[in-house]
Amino acid sequence: MNQPLRHVRHARVLLSLAAIALGLWHFAGLSNVRAADTDGAKSKPNTDAEEKMIRATADDFVNAFNKADAKAIGAMWSPDAEYTDEDGVSFRGRNAIEKEYAAMLEANKGAKIAVTVESVRLLGPDVAIEKGIAKVTLPGASTPSASRYTVVHARRDGKWLMVVGRDTPYVAVADGDYLRDLGFLIGDWKAEGKGQDLQIHFEWMAQKNFIKNTFTEVKDGKSTLTGGQIIGWDPKLGRIVSWHFEGHGGFGHDVWNKDGSKWVIDGAGVFRDGDESTSVNTLTPVDANSFIWQSTERVLDGVRLPGTPPVKVVRVHAQAAK
Repeated sequence: MNQPLRHVRHARVLLSLAAIALGLWHFAGLSNVRAADTDGAKSKPNTDAEEKMIRATADDFVNAFNKADAKAIGAMWSPDAEYTDEDGVSFRGRNAIEKEYAAMLEANKGAKIAVTVESVRLLGPDVAIEKGIAKVTLPGASTPSASRYTVVHARRDGKWLMVVGRDTPYVAVADGDYLRDLGFLIGDWKAEGKGQDLQIHFEWMAQKNFIKNTFTEVKDGKSTLTGGQIIGWDPKLGRIVSWHFEGHGGFGHDVWNKDGSKWVIDGAGVFRDGDESTSVNTLTPVDANSFIWQSTERVLDGVRLPGTPPVKVVRVHAQAAK
């Protein structure tokens, strides 16, 4: 693993469920957590006020990180804190954690972090769990590196401190995160040929976990072929895939790979008569309102076919330039 990127993952503590459980057991005897009075005299905590205080620690963390103030970050941890990174390396104690942040900030001068707190849950008057997403942008990088985090907080002498943490990889809640680069396709498109047109419509579906594509081939004013396609994220392959279906009964499966600005789509299909086909298709954006489509390396039942000429596809209702 690239060492600077591994350090970047330390930018915001992230906890696995196992680490939460261990942390709570480990720190139960060290924090100010007390069982409720048996006589029921202890009042319930003001959860809204406590949640606000805990969320404020996330803001403090962001400010300290963006100022490259490792000492201030270290002060947010308890003296006996424990943090384990994504590689299983543990840092025990405030001093060790502060030293790790200092090394990361020195190696990545100008790095910035943004934190989205997704939830805060109080487990008692003096223990809370915070969950969210952290995004770190390195100098010169166009996109941030994202991670999910969970923090166990404990109140010590009236102050909320982080007591245990662990990094975990970012996993998108919705597959739309993985399909974001294909979002430009949403809308209506048209490709014109000799005596025939291809009309294409893309739309989000299933809470943006998939993109649905329907197409109609029109010749001399009449529909000659209809079909559809569903594009989605395959978590097992770690790739974008699609399934396509034609009105004549053919169907197939594709795997999408991004190569620079263009998409390379490896396709395989079966026609109504049982003939099998494979091809490599490329989708190359020209601008917000047009792209080039071409199919090459086409094989039909073992017989190699010539590639198609490039086809320009344009948006029916052009978007205003941004």
